[in-house]
Amino acid sequence: MVYFNVDKGLQALKVVDLTAPRQALRVRIDPSPAYDFLACLYLVETFDPGFGYEVPAAWVERARGALGRDLRADLALLFPPRGRTLGVVGILEAAAGAPVEVFIDRVTAAPAGVLLELMLAQTLADPRDLSRLRAAVGGSRAAVEALLAAVHPDVDRRPVRRLLLLPPAEVKARLVRLLREGYARVYAPEAPTVVPLLMRDAAALARRAAALAPTELVERATGGFVIGPDAALEGVVLAPTYFFRPYNLVTAYRGVRVFIYPIETRAAPDLPPPDLVRVYKALGDETRLRILRLLAQREMYLQELARALNVSHVTALHHMALLRAAHLVQVVDRGALKYYRLRPDRLRDAAEQGLAFVTASRTPSVTELYGAR
Repeated sequence: MVYFNVDKGLQALKVVDLTAPRQALRVRIDPSPAYDFLACLYLVETFDPGFGYEVPAAWVERARGALGRDLRADLALLFPPRGRTLGVVGILEAAAGAPVEVFIDRVTAAPAGVLLELMLAQTLADPRDLSRLRAAVGGSRAAVEALLAAVHPDVDRRPVRRLLLLPPAEVKARLVRLLREGYARVYAPEAPTVVPLLMRDAAALARRAAALAPTELVERATGGFVIGPDAALEGVVLAPTYFFRPYNLVTAYRGVRVFIYPIETRAAPDLPPPDLVRVYKALGDETRLRILRLLAQREMYLQELARALNVSHVTALHHMALLRAAHLVQVVDRGALKYYRLRPDRLRDAAEQGLAFVTASRTPSVTELYGAR
């Protein structure tokens, strides 16, 4: 079943039921700007000018200055790179389409232990092992170390340890302060421009939803994430982001996977389409071309690719993110691993799209029409 909710006053509630008799996956399209707000904060903390984000570096620097030293310290504590703490979006479970202010109010009203459970559940190698997490929240140092032993190998344990060693009430107070001040100082000034773009993209996705199976809808929105039949998921949330373009920001809570997916922006007629630019930027690197050649032979998971290329896990992940953003590869769940596979159709389409752009006719100038005088 796919639900589509939008903010009050913008559009009436629409529900599209796509549930098939044997289709267990439930997909909800949620245009709430709260997801983009969190993606915005995460970007401000993790921004790397070499990573190809479509938000200007100068804007990020202004946002960091607006937050100031203390709030940036809170941001690094609460939403660290490789920390997997964005599961706090689960607080929106019963508030689809909510404005950012409602999201912040719900966080403020939630018990500190509930917030920490939402934030940290995705750090576990087995997200169902919640009893160990609950014992660690506000528990003894031994309980914290027991939890850290069960953390997923891709997660940086250091920020998780710092969060768990703080009193839950202090973590909540710092989170609420960051959300309130971060919204006022960074996101609210951009909201009049950004929020209508989010709503428009979510509405367009909802219109396409009626013709797609739920798994196809996820793949279309994310540009390449494929939910396998054995994925242990109760549902998927698709929420648009402006600030994290061209990447998906993926998180989860209580069996629900959240894809904060990048909206498509429109280029001026005389400029190349953004998706075409991403393809050729992704192809302009020897390592990424080698990756595509390997994937042309068979699907591979990240550690396999890293070993074949003799690069670190983090370096391989960086290259795969760029290839995913260009829609040149798909990510497929296979049990506990995520496999990558080539999308040769995108290579062919990009070649045709590039040729069409560079050979497109243009309007001749007055000088060309009538000659110089």
